[in-house]
Amino acid sequence: FVSICGDLCDMEFSFYSNSNKFTKDECDTIQLQQMLDFQQTWSFLDDSIALVCLCGNHDVGNRPTKASIDKYKSQFGDEYLAFWVNGTYNIVLNNVLFVNPEGAMDLYEEQLIWLENRLHYATRHSANHIFVFGHHPWFLYTEEEELSDQLGSPYPTEWGTSDQIFPDSYFSIPKRTRHVAMKLFQKYGVTACFSGHFHQNLVSKSSFGMHMIITAPLSIVFESTGKPKEQNELEPNGRGIRIVKVFQDSFAHQFELLDT
Repeated sequence: FVSICGDLCDMEFSFYSNSNKFTKDECDTIQLQQMLDFQQTWSFLDDSIALVCLCGNHDVGNRPTKASIDKYKSQFGDEYLAFWVNGTYNIVLNNVLFVNPEGAMDLYEEQLIWLENRLHYATRHSANHIFVFGHHPWFLYTEEEELSDQLGSPYPTEWGTSDQIFPDSYFSIPKRTRHVAMKLFQKYGVTACFSGHFHQNLVSKSSFGMHMIITAPLSIVFESTGKPKEQNELEPNGRGIRIVKVFQDSFAHQFELLDT
């Protein structure tokens, strides 16, 4: 299967509600067209390959609401789900709600209960691996990191000339809700989590051995000053896809550049 880790479109109105650049009607019209364009483009995927879509903050907003989530579901289906593939259990989350659940606290709590039920089910049925997919990385470098300690990325050239820094803290999940998820992942032995959102490649590991694998986008690429130097020796950074091979007792992944 192919997993697209969120931000399927871009024009979610909450990003523009404090400016005069677009009205809500204009945002809604453009967003709907982006959704249709996405669906048309991916309709060319071979029928033998399942397409798994995740919602990102540009799909449901930085503070998701029932209305924004329902709008996403009307075009792409459930915002969280789970499925088996060859003995591996795969869990797809709307983890934008873990960044800020205040606009839909009841939906956040429902998903959290569902998540533990699915993790328990996978363990009880002896899954070879449990993989979790969510738009936001649960952490960038360590599960104990503080958002205030993080550095950032220079503005990309596509945004014009600027000496501003885009903070890494925008891309991680707050420690309070991060720990809620990480305790479950440790309890049930999650093998790896896959995400996007960071606009660059980064591979880290939790203290209990869970892989946190962040894949660069098909759009604008960032390069954080906080990344360990050895990261760029492990794999290139740029627009591309990550190929994951899963075996009974292990898995391997490799990033493939598309800009070559």
